[in-house]
Amino acid sequence: MMLRWQYVSIFAVCASITLASLIIAYRPQKPVSVDWDFWLPVGVPPSLGSVGSNVRVDGQSKTISLSGTGTSYAKANQATLTLGVQTENSSASVAVEENARLMTSIVAALKSLGIREERLETVSYGINPIYDSNWQKVIGYRVVNLLRVRLLELDLIGKAIDEASRAGANRIDGISFGLSSDLQEQLKLEAYRKAINDASTKAKLIAEALNLKITGVLSFTESVYYPYTPTRGLETTDKMATPIFEGALSVSVTVHIVYTFE
Repeated sequence: MMLRWQYVSIFAVCASITLASLIIAYRPQKPVSVDWDFWLPVGVPPSLGSVGSNVRVDGQSKTISLSGTGTSYAKANQATLTLGVQTENSSASVAVEENARLMTSIVAALKSLGIREERLETVSYGINPIYDSNWQKVIGYRVVNLLRVRLLELDLIGKAIDEASRAGANRIDGISFGLSSDLQEQLKLEAYRKAINDASTKAKLIAEALNLKITGVLSFTESVYYPYTPTRGLETTDKMATPIFEGALSVSVTVHIVYTFE
């Protein structure tokens, strides 16, 4: 009987220690604020720089974060033509003299079209040895002289190619179409307006769908700016003048706007 009471006493002591530990370890928890994060599709392909919008609600801020993209197009209004002369001779001096003679004739032909000298720029000039098939012996020399012609009148491109070829040009390395500085700036501003309108339209749609009221803009950043990329092209036919077709160039802008709502 005495042994039984000893077991009961030991059990009671252990139970008291366990209960005391639980009481000490207990801490009442503060209520946790609720955060809602909704990702809503905006219907813009990833290639345009906008894949979704983030609507966030917490105790401190209520915002809609999204992107807008705008692109403006225009036809090229200027071009750069790269052409020149390649001459070869067993004598380096003869190759140089022949090259200089032909290039002088080409420059005169271009000037006869009204192309001023400040629009002409030498971009490459080189004299290189020509080896035999075994690369053991120098059998001649090659001289290459390339000229960059900046054309502000696109209707002169075909005429410039034809006149330069008649004057001795045997290297036509291509055409690059571009935009003037004024047109670039105009397209950029148009692209910004389109990007902002794109973001604003999405914000209004999201607010209407979720029964929210847009109250302002918390932040605005430009996330991506794609300036135009010059295009290259050259197409020839049997007609008297070489026809050249310039393509449309574009400027794209992506903005990131955080709207506040209530």
